Amino acid sequence: MSEWTLCIDFGTAYSKAAVAPTGAWSRFDPASLRPLMLSPEGHNAFLLDSAVFVDEDRVLFGRAALEEADEQADNKRAALRSFKTLLSVSDLDRALNTNAPATIDPHRVFQMRDLIVLYLAYLLASIERAILADATLAQGGTFTRRYAAPAWRSGDSAGMHAVIVRLFGEAEAFRAAVGKRILSPDGLSLRTISDALPKAMEQAEPLEMGLIFEATAAAAYTSVGLEGSGSHMIVVDMGAGTTDIAALARLGPRTIELPEARVTLKQAGDFIDRVIANQVLESAKWAKRPEARTELWSVLMRQMSDIKEAIMADGRATLRNQGRSITLALRDVEKDEDFREFEKALRQAYDHALAIVRDDARARGRSEVQAIAVGGGASAPFIQELIRRKMESSRPRVIPRPATPDWAHAREFKGNLAPVFPQLAIAIGGALAPDSMLAARGGFSPPANDRSGIPVERD
Repeated sequence: MSEWTLCIDFGTAYSKAAVAPTGAWSRFDPASLRPLMLSPEGHNAFLLDSAVFVDEDRVLFGRAALEEADEQADNKRAALRSFKTLLSVSDLDRALNTNAPATIDPHRVFQMRDLIVLYLAYLLASIERAILADATLAQGGTFTRRYAAPAWRSGDSAGMHAVIVRLFGEAEAFRAAVGKRILSPDGLSLRTISDALPKAMEQAEPLEMGLIFEATAAAAYTSVGLEGSGSHMIVVDMGAGTTDIAALARLGPRTIELPEARVTLKQAGDFIDRVIANQVLESAKWAKRPEARTELWSVLMRQMSDIKEAIMADGRATLRNQGRSITLALRDVEKDEDFREFEKALRQAYDHALAIVRDDARARGRSEVQAIAVGGGASAPFIQELIRRKMESSRPRVIPRPATPDWAHAREFKGNLAPVFPQLAIAIGGALAPDSMLAARGGFSPPANDRSGIPVERD
């Protein structure tokens, strides 16, 4: 029976997942890697929108949640996103047991914990669907499960892990209760949720899962198949919610992480969104009335992804609304005081990590350190400038590497994999990484009552 390792990366903007044969890291074969197509209806099948929207009589998930939130933005309604931000607070129990704000839950019946569990159930159901749709994975086997997370609070990974696996266990119990209905574009009715969710939470057991830090997972992916390409590397991973840095050293047949180099910053893509939004609102002299600013904000949020992409790729972007336009340049973003503070902190964190990995490389007589950026922000000019900077000393040299390896273009991969590969790097690295790289262990997930080894409701 085949043994597989599944890694889940429930990101701030998108969730991703990948499966690899257990032990694949030491005998890497790109053809055996299975990035999961979680969102057949999305703009990219590998990216599942991390969103929940509480409507009048039902709860929507993923892309449907975002679309409905856009439709109701004028009514001061919003989808719940940024799960990681909530999970990183110091008093997690209090945060989870807090009622969702009226903008997210106008009925005032859901706590934040409920909505996170509902989304994780949707994510688990999407993973199950993707596994059953994959001809190789659907043949059967057993799955060891992991999830990737930022290096939140130093020294408290075990406590955080206990909370997360409990949430996943509640989500799995709820998913089993409602079955495939949770994947409907129409979502789930409030009645269905009120009937099933309390029972699921009461009966649930923690889901057996391991924890791997995101930066460690990114570093693990970059190290596969590189035996002849250099022994040391530094990885910068900028997603939507956090920016993570990690370093690795390959020592013969094994690779170790340099934990002193691991850094997590709580500013990333969402932070840049806020900088751009504030600058647009400040520039819109014609939008001073509250209703005008609300309308402009709504338009801005709907176009933010395209605006940010244009600014980072072309150096400028133009927002048009009701016959008016606002042009924002990259240099305007770079002049922002908050952005400059973030860039300074990022540079300091990177230099700290780089000094550690260069010292280790020098001590081992190695002449190169490879630098790579992954995540949704991998191509941002300030990230690329960071990893491509000339070093004062010539040894060890820092060699930038592309975020997307050549093997990501292989014919074996269905779907549009290569363009989003930097965003999938965490899930892929987490699936490939050996157990020695885990921050916490969750045990083994035994075969269940279906071919994939993941429980499934039968019609």
